[in-house]
Amino acid sequence: MTRRIRVIALCAVGVALVVTGCATGNGDQMQTTVYDTHKRMVKLDKELETSVGRLNETTATLLARVDESDQQTRMLRGLIEENQQKLDTLNKELRDMRTTLYRHWGLTVPDQSAGPVLNVVPGQVTVEGPATLQQTPPQTPVPPARNELVDSAPVPTEIAAAATPPATPAVSETPATDYAAAPPAGSEDPQKLYQEAQRSYSRDDFATALNQFDEYLSKFLNADENLSANAQFWKAKCLMNMERYAESVQAFEGLRGNFPTSTKVPFAMHNQAVAHSRLGQTAQAERLMEAVIEQFPISPAADQARADLQKLRGS
Repeated sequence: MTRRIRVIALCAVGVALVVTGCATGNGDQMQTTVYDTHKRMVKLDKELETSVGRLNETTATLLARVDESDQQTRMLRGLIEENQQKLDTLNKELRDMRTTLYRHWGLTVPDQSAGPVLNVVPGQVTVEGPATLQQTPPQTPVPPARNELVDSAPVPTEIAAAATPPATPAVSETPATDYAAAPPAGSEDPQKLYQEAQRSYSRDDFATALNQFDEYLSKFLNADENLSANAQFWKAKCLMNMERYAESVQAFEGLRGNFPTSTKVPFAMHNQAVAHSRLGQTAQAERLMEAVIEQFPISPAADQARADLQKLRGS
């Protein structure tokens, strides 16, 4: 339609020029002018068609790129949602691993109130649990002096169990026949002795507990490796609570040397470092703190060691 209008306009111009030429009497010149004008119009028409074609191609290319960008945007949103789901899954796995780790080290899992729980504060161990247990009135702990280190300990779940007197077993009418399971007459039960020592510790009777742990280690060192390692650890803690720091250093070192695979090792190393610091042996304390962080990087003892290193170095 546009081209038709152009042809009509061209013809009209030609007619006007012819009429003008007739009026002036210059027919040949008029024909030449009309021919040149027609030639120029045809050329302009071709150039216009070419420009319109290029413009259409450019528009189509831009529209294709816009569509491609939309697809990429939708793909990126999908990836973001997928990554968010993966992050949520990883967070859940990390929480599960933390719970498992706390249980492995004998620590109380946060927001878990089942069973008796020990609240460990500097210089005392308070048993918290069901109403049947006698609870120690809460005491406000004395804050340590600036840059003074506080000893650490895993939650001693075995002490909580020992604090509760064992239930009296029901007397069976049928005599027991498994005599091999009971300790021989005249011998002492190592488990009973260990629990007595733990009950003394839970009552803050560290002198009695120390003697009982020593007695257990002298009589039953090879009876149960796990109990022996624990007894060595709590013996060292008794010495530390009694401010016999040099002896506690030797006791913690004995645990590391005799029971290197015990779960109490990182806590023993940290407590030994604290004992060194209280003896004024800062260099030894720093070396042990660094060893705890290097050998047990994700343990609660390593977290405490990082904070203590900052105190030791005044930062």
